[in-house]
Amino acid sequence: MSRVMWIPQLMRPEIQLGVVAFLLSIGADRNIKFLAGESRFNRDYFENFTFTIRNGQVFLDMYLRKPLTRGWRSRLDFQLRVGNSKSFQSLFSTNVDVCSIVNAGKITLFKKWYRNLLKYGNFLRQCPLNASHYYLRGWQFGEGLVPPFITSGSYRLETYNFYGKYKGKNEDFIMSCTADAVINI
Repeated sequence: MSRVMWIPQLMRPEIQLGVVAFLLSIGADRNIKFLAGESRFNRDYFENFTFTIRNGQVFLDMYLRKPLTRGWRSRLDFQLRVGNSKSFQSLFSTNVDVCSIVNAGKITLFKKWYRNLLKYGNFLRQCPLNASHYYLRGWQFGEGLVPPFITSGSYRLETYNFYGKYKGKNEDFIMSCTADAVINI
């Protein structure tokens, strides 16, 4: 008899609401809206590099002067806004070899992000990225691209692309982009 004693507890309204909220959160879409962005670029690598955010989507138009080859690295920094302040705190930061991600057969989160970019632009499917005109038109995060540990809030993503050692004497800056976004779950 003690095994069925928990059934009346499930009938309580607050328990039912909690169960409904849990079930909805499992299938809930993560709504990501890009708000603002900025970029810098090295004129040795680009004739033009225009990065804008309109209607929550990312637009990029660039003319690459010379190829981006093996050794091209990107520092990715995911940050969360601290309370109602203007400052952000880094949640996760890493340096990645861009060509290794693009050319890899293994599907990682970074590879999924790159594949999503390909749907909105004309980037190459293999590295090196040859000198040419490239664009993104209306890019946004697709389903399944936001890690499950990310909660609702204001975020900033910074990318810093370079050759050599990050912040080292031999660093060769390529370009950087910063995008602010709001995530609602």
